[in-house]
Amino acid sequence: MYNYAYDQKTGGVLLNTTPMQFSKEPRPVYYKELDLLGFDRYWKYEKQDALPYMWAEANKYYYFGRLVAQTKGGNLYSAPEIEIKEDLSEPLKPVDINTMLEANADFLQVLEQETVKKIYDVWKRHKGKIDVFHVAFSGGKDSIVLLDLVKKALPKDEFVVVFGDTQMEFPDTYNVVDEVEAQCKAEGIRFYRAKSHMDAKESWSTFGPPSRRIRWCCSVLKTAPVMKLLQNELGAKRIVMLTGVRAEESLQRSEYEEFSVGKKVSGQYSFHPILDWNTPEIYLHIYNNELVFNEAYKSGFNR
Repeated sequence: MYNYAYDQKTGGVLLNTTPMQFSKEPRPVYYKELDLLGFDRYWKYEKQDALPYMWAEANKYYYFGRLVAQTKGGNLYSAPEIEIKEDLSEPLKPVDINTMLEANADFLQVLEQETVKKIYDVWKRHKGKIDVFHVAFSGGKDSIVLLDLVKKALPKDEFVVVFGDTQMEFPDTYNVVDEVEAQCKAEGIRFYRAKSHMDAKESWSTFGPPSRRIRWCCSVLKTAPVMKLLQNELGAKRIVMLTGVRAEESLQRSEYEEFSVGKKVSGQYSFHPILDWNTPEIYLHIYNNELVFNEAYKSGFNR
């Protein structure tokens, strides 16, 4: 919703109201990513993972508002080349998260309030007309933020959370799912796990490895098992599915409608409350609310 710039004071990001051109999905950079890429040969930093040291857009690294390095090439078998743009002789300072959050407080408050109201209004409009409000949970940053907003918008007994287990997730993701499931149970929120009757090896043998062009995995390993669980265990036929889909993730998703009927599953309502959120807003909300942080992001993954 808001544009962003890198902050020379805190080492973080600052939201602003200038027109957004194109978001490059900046991510916070922790020491694990720096180590994996070999930046420890050039820079000194403490091996702590409580706070990030800088931000990155794809292969460009920004430290306190300055482009300080860029990587080139690299694959599964060879490390990328590192081009140092600025010599950082002093030990790296972590991002000042608290001051960054204070500087963005007004923007974050408006963003949260508008989205919470949006979720509440959809629930109120459809309450009594559908069987279940279903929060699709993946263990990633977007679904973590979505669940937090739904918790703030709706009574705890008015929605369910379902993790569609592809059986091919990172261990870090399963750790997040375990933690969030425990939180939900403690708060009286129904949390379910759905998975296909086919295990990962069997599905690969049947359909081939999933890819950007051959995208069978979502429908076979997520959508179908989740719908089966909702229908068989909860007796739900009329369903509103809330997802963490965001427009900036892909050209296809940029064309999604915020609320639609039957676009994914016949008769199912799809609602994407954070469709217009960008990546800096997602991370700022996570930091601001001290939400669960998937450790995979600390190694450089952006999804």
